[in-house]
Amino acid sequence: MTSTIPLPPPPSPRVPPPPGPWSVVAHPPLVATAAGSPGDRRWRRRSATAGLVVAVAVLVGLGYGPAGAVLVGFAVLTPLERLFRRHPQPVRRPGLRTDVIHLLVSNTLSSAGTIVAVVAWALVLLPVTRGEPTVFVAQPPVLQAVEAFVLFEGLGYIAHRALHEVDLFWRFHAVHHSSTRLDWISGARLHPVEGLIAGALVGAPVILIGVPPEVLGVLTVVTGLWGALLHANIRWRFRWMDGWWGTPDYHHWHHSNHPEARNRNYAAFLPVFDRLFGTYWQPADRRPTVYGLDEPTPPGWWAQVREPLRRRRPRPVHGRWRRRGLRRPTAAVPGRGWKTGADPAA
Repeated sequence: MTSTIPLPPPPSPRVPPPPGPWSVVAHPPLVATAAGSPGDRRWRRRSATAGLVVAVAVLVGLGYGPAGAVLVGFAVLTPLERLFRRHPQPVRRPGLRTDVIHLLVSNTLSSAGTIVAVVAWALVLLPVTRGEPTVFVAQPPVLQAVEAFVLFEGLGYIAHRALHEVDLFWRFHAVHHSSTRLDWISGARLHPVEGLIAGALVGAPVILIGVPPEVLGVLTVVTGLWGALLHANIRWRFRWMDGWWGTPDYHHWHHSNHPEARNRNYAAFLPVFDRLFGTYWQPADRRPTVYGLDEPTPPGWWAQVREPLRRRRPRPVHGRWRRRGLRRPTAAVPGRGWKTGADPAA
């Protein structure tokens, strides 16, 4: 008779111990936060916004002009944009923090670049001007103001057109056109080098004619204030100004995505220059709706400042400058493209 040896019972399944008070299992949000959850990203965005608000408040207390412009813009223009909204976009849109930094930093650096370029022209042309007053300053003040305004606008048209239609200049000016949502502060988005380019283009005629520096300063401030309104997200048409004075609708077409509107409406105040050189565009039966560039623009202020130095942006072909002279634009040719995608977030 064969005896059988009983087999041992199978081991019972191991039951994990209950989670302790500091275990990530007991706190699932900790796991999601470590992986970069939407809640964590919201927290980082709110922290960055709070830090920017504190920085603006400190700069205002120190008397920094651009910081005051931020407060005035949000106190005056933002309510107008909410009451008379052209496009249904929120005030806290993507890219808002980036544009605030552009207003605080890029515009200051750009203005400094313009001053450096004009001073450089003054030193270069000193043997010609000899530092003596010109016939311009001997005229009545009213006539000086009118002539300076027309001269400033004409030179501004030339500089703005060159920024669009010269390869090297467009690489930097494309930053200004990268915003896919237009409002008053989007006009502050620009590359710091742009002011140096503009000053180099217009400095020589200004010095030779002898426009006083204080007149140039006043015209620059007025242009900046009007430029904020030109970019504003307001639905006012100002139809009675069409064709003789720059309006938000006129400048929104300059930023628009429509092929027939590319490289149009370069003037700030006087569209007569666009009419003279065939770059005026403002249809009466429709309005622009989408803005931006085909090429992706990196998010963040520093990335946008660095981008023109990293790669070459395609130049718009329509209405370009040629060595044999300025070709009158006739038909839209695919050049600088546009897209309807989201604006880079700050």
